[in-house]
Amino acid sequence: MDSIMIWFEKLLPYLDGVKIEDIETGKTDCSKGLWTLQRKDGGEPVGELHLDSKGGIRYFINHQAEGRTPVVSLSPVAIRDRAGQFIADVFGMEAAELQFSSVVDLEHVYTVDFVRADEDGLELPNSGLSIAFQKDGVLSEVVSYLGPLVLIDEEKSISSEAALDLYMANLTAELKISKYDSDLYVDGDDQFHLIYDFLTGSPDEVKMDGTVISLAEDLGIYPPDHEPLGKETLKAESRPDTSYRIALDSAIKMLFRKFPGAEQRFLLRKEQSESQAEERNVFTFIFDRHQYGVQVEDEGVEIDVDRKTGTVVRFDMSEAAAIDFSPLLRERPFSLRTVKALFVSDITMRPVRTRNEAAGGVPVYELVYIPDFPEPGGHVHAIDAHSLEKWTVDTGSLLEG
Repeated sequence: MDSIMIWFEKLLPYLDGVKIEDIETGKTDCSKGLWTLQRKDGGEPVGELHLDSKGGIRYFINHQAEGRTPVVSLSPVAIRDRAGQFIADVFGMEAAELQFSSVVDLEHVYTVDFVRADEDGLELPNSGLSIAFQKDGVLSEVVSYLGPLVLIDEEKSISSEAALDLYMANLTAELKISKYDSDLYVDGDDQFHLIYDFLTGSPDEVKMDGTVISLAEDLGIYPPDHEPLGKETLKAESRPDTSYRIALDSAIKMLFRKFPGAEQRFLLRKEQSESQAEERNVFTFIFDRHQYGVQVEDEGVEIDVDRKTGTVVRFDMSEAAAIDFSPLLRERPFSLRTVKALFVSDITMRPVRTRNEAAGGVPVYELVYIPDFPEPGGHVHAIDAHSLEKWTVDTGSLLEG
């Protein structure tokens, strides 16, 4: 318990309206090493502190920060400097080898990362301290990754040029119609365009032995399967469940009442149609909007049908589901080969360290190549199939080391 209060006393200068004499430790039902901090008068929770087996901080959460509304907002540079002082005050020599990595604005807080680096100066992600401050500099959260780690260097390695060749060979894209959302993309105009979508078809890294890694593929993230609204669909995929066939028939009839000629505009999302959660009282059917076989991203109709009665109980249509997108398909798009070449034309493959965990939870860092997009930063998610404009998401931090 003494170590808890010693750590908390170090954190106090970065909190707000808290005195150590007013605080006591509270009981917790969680794993060993997890402590709650609360006010002696009334038991109001102040924070949560998790220590490892050696008495070092694993994380701290300031519960009082959740209800605060900062009056002032410090600059990213000021937050970086405050984080550096915080590390020196709280962790001292234990964190002496850490170097500044980035400051990111997450709307309500700034997050600041300090990490370790290998002998070549490559950052080791999640190897140091990640600190969240409210905009006025009050501490919100600390996560510590300090501790032992392992660096792995492959005996064989490929060049960045060879890695780029492998990256392009494994690069795929899906032709679709999508909204150029100004809240997501740099220079977005909020209009619908025909695009090549590279988001799930882009490899994430190339290992030094030439293995190409796709996290989407590893996680099983694939474009949904669809089936047309023909006679075979009405047979419900040969399912013996009579209630399902009746529900599907009701959903399709409702769709055709709202959209005459619906078979030209919608496809049934197969993965959803086969989903049966027994605890639910309805079947849910999703009909994704398509135009001449090209999917319109995030547009369609969802229909809930009561399992017992076979009646439609919910009809939910997206905002643009009824729009005619045929004008976007009158002009022939550029070929995928041309667009792929453009996508990689200003990409370089940059060596970085990626983090995995070995048995026992010890982090292991491996050297790999990842695609590096040019300044001013951001990742290209798609390319316009007509204008060849790149759709870029700004993923850059406010400050980088």
